[in-house]
Amino acid sequence: MQGNTLPAYLAGLRIAVTRAGERGTPLADALRRVGATVHEIPLTRIETLELAPLRAAVARLADYDWILLTSVNAVEHLARVVAEHGARAAMATRRLAVVGTATAAACDAHGWRAPTVQPDKAQAEGMLDVMAARSDIDGARMLYPAAAGARDVLPEGLRALGAAIDVVPVYRSAPDPEGQARLRALAASGELDLVTVAAPSAVDSLLEALPPEYAGRLPVACIGPVTARAARVAGFPVKLESTAATMEGWVKAIVAAYAPPGGAPPVTVAPPSA
Repeated sequence: MQGNTLPAYLAGLRIAVTRAGERGTPLADALRRVGATVHEIPLTRIETLELAPLRAAVARLADYDWILLTSVNAVEHLARVVAEHGARAAMATRRLAVVGTATAAACDAHGWRAPTVQPDKAQAEGMLDVMAARSDIDGARMLYPAAAGARDVLPEGLRALGAAIDVVPVYRSAPDPEGQARLRALAASGELDLVTVAAPSAVDSLLEALPPEYAGRLPVACIGPVTARAARVAGFPVKLESTAATMEGWVKAIVAAYAPPGGAPPVTVAPPSA
């Protein structure tokens, strides 16, 4: 999306983007370019966990055949420990299995090899579908730096295929009280029409931020089916669910949900750098 040439398809729509900093700004900027009024309000913050287990794993990186990476945060935490240990050479020979274009871009930014596996379906189930078709998974050893409390679909599915998985929690999403207070004030004053949520943790923080009566009437725009399911369970009306689990697909889905007849405009969103 270049310049300001697109029509203001979302003029008058007031949206809260709940991703933080560099993760939320590309989405916010893209929505502004099609006319939306956007409030950037992070509802969660990333907290680093004790990294001793990851340091121990990186110290024996050569023992792993694969490294599984499903988020930019996982990439950044791994990159930090790889740099500490001077393990860049070992990283260069590991096969990478990556979920999501932003995660792949983060790997590339650190100069790591191109992913051996990057499924079109950017979620754990898509990864398993691709891995199940390969002949080098049974008996393989894999390192999986992940968020605390991450779904066990991927490691359990790979274990069923014969792989040995070391799951190492390296970060967690924690509520951002300041962001929650800002969102609560906007909702109370009737200044929001839509809230974007990118993960179940964001749904939890949204629910925590709002009085119960708002949960049932504040529409949300979700990226991916897991987040949409969490939003429905929490009682939020899901205005739209992006079936393409990418930033660009998310923007297109939002525009398509609100644009007048005639179709959504083309949208290009640069992937976040971190």
